[in-house]
Formats: sequence, structure tokens, C-alpha cells
Amino acid sequence: MEIIQQYIEYIKCKKKLSENTICSYYTDIKKYLDYLKCENIKLEEVAEYDIINFLVNLEKQNNSVATVSRVTSSVKSFHDYLFLNRISETNPANNIKKPKIKRESVEILTEEEIEALLKFPDLTSPKKMRDKAIFETLYGTGIRVSELVELNLQDVDLQIDYLYCNTGKNQRVIPLCEITKNYLEKYIKEGRPSLAKEEEQALFVNAQGQRFTRQGLWKVIKKYANMANISKNINPSILRHSFAIHLLKGGANVAVVGRILGNSNLSSLQLYLNQMDNNVRKELKDKHPRKN
Repeated sequence: MEIIQQYIEYIKCKKKLSENTICSYYTDIKKYLDYLKCENIKLEEVAEYDIINFLVNLEKQNNSVATVSRVTSSVKSFHDYLFLNRISETNPANNIKKPKIKRESVEILTEEEIEALLKFPDLTSPKKMRDKAIFETLYGTGIRVSELVELNLQDVDLQIDYLYCNTGKNQRVIPLCEITKNYLEKYIKEGRPSLAKEEEQALFVNAQGQRFTRQGLWKVIKKYANMANISKNINPSILRHSFAIHLLKGGANVAVVGRILGNSNLSSLQLYLNQMDNNVRKELKDKHPRKN
């Protein structure tokens, strides 16, 4: 018996679901399995980002949030079944959340504003090296401010260009681009030794040589935003959002971006896609040769 038939039999006999619900689940799972087949992904090799890609594709096909939410439930239920019955060794859908109906907008910095914020003409002092490395890490990796303050020196591997984020549930390995790596290396080798207390493990330290608090780091960010004459309402997530949307605008895969961010919530990733759509519409309205 095909795996989908086994699953349908399971939800019919064990779960006692209604005929309408069973029919919906069958349609959803059939669509999901067809997608995997089209992408040459074996069911036993499915990863979290494959499921996110599938759901994002549904969004792109103008399916309603309610539909995507239902399909998400179907896929999660299907993978629960596979895992509980030991057909699959892992459950890649376990952390995926259904999209919320409400969709808010996110504010980001333009690439010009990012350039102004990251412009540090003077890197002669240890504190300036530190601050430059902080901004390059936030924008270069999309890491959260709360995650950045928890980084230890040992979490940076300059040999293979990776940063290890071990905070909370979203533990992940984040690749470092060349620019981010260079400024991190400069700070670690030239700036940090004269700032950090001898036994301090934190990567980024404050004026007392100890780990930054989230509030303390946020004051540093606000100071430089004011110096760069950025009038937008700077918030703790604005560099993270800017990183994500600038990557997507450059052609990056949304599931890969979500994986780097440690974000398996489809509704959050959809915010970035919506923001891109808004930017495209604004650009067309402002720059179209027939606007007047």
C-alpha cells in the first residue's frame, strides 16, 4: 500500500476524522508528495527547509493564508505519522509553525543607509574596532541582538569562516562573508585583548570588559544610527530584517534565508516577501517613465 494510503487509513480509523477533513488532508498530502517528486527529493531525506520551500511556493501561487495554514497542518500531521510509526527517523516539520492571518509590515534600511551606518573611517581604537565588528556581524549574518550578546569567543571559527549560534531552540551554523570575517578578525586580534577581562568568554565586551547586556548593546546601535543621520525608527530587528530582504532582492532562496536566520515560521518569512512586493510597487510608481 502506498504511504499516502497508509496515512489516510490511519487518520480515518485511529483519528476518526470527518470525511471532509480526510479528503482535504489527502489533497494536501498528494500535492506535497507531487512537489517532492518534482524536486527529486526523497521522502526520507526531506529537511525542514524543503517543507518551507513547498509552503512558500503555495504562497506565491496566491493561495489564501487559510489554505496555506491548512496545508501546513496536513504536512505536519503527515510527518508526525511517519515519525511515530518509525517510517522516518526524524520529524522535519516539528518546528514549522502555521502562518498567522494578520500580516504586518517590517521597516528596513536601504542599502545606502546601511552603507552610512557601517561607515567607520577611524578604526584606530579598540572600541571602534569592536563597534565596527558588531555592526558587520549583525548585518552580515542576520543574527538577533539577543543572540549576538550571548556569543562567546569560541563561537567564531575564522579558519572555516563560520559563526556558531547556540542560543535557544534555533541553534545553527552561520557562514561568514569575507567582509564580516575580516572585521571580526581585526577586532579579535587587535581590539578585544585590550578591552576584555582576562577570564571573560564573551565575544563582545563593554567598557568594563564584561559581556554586553542587550540594553547596553542597543545604546551603541542607537548612537551610531544618530551619527549616520538615519531618521527611521531604529529597532533591535531592523538590521536583521534588512539583511534578509537585501539577500532576497539579490536572488537568494527564501528557505535558505530562513535557515540562516533560524526562522521556521512561514508567516515571518512571508513578511519579507510582502515587503519586497511593496518595494517593487513603489519603485514602479516612482520611477516608471510614464508616471506623469
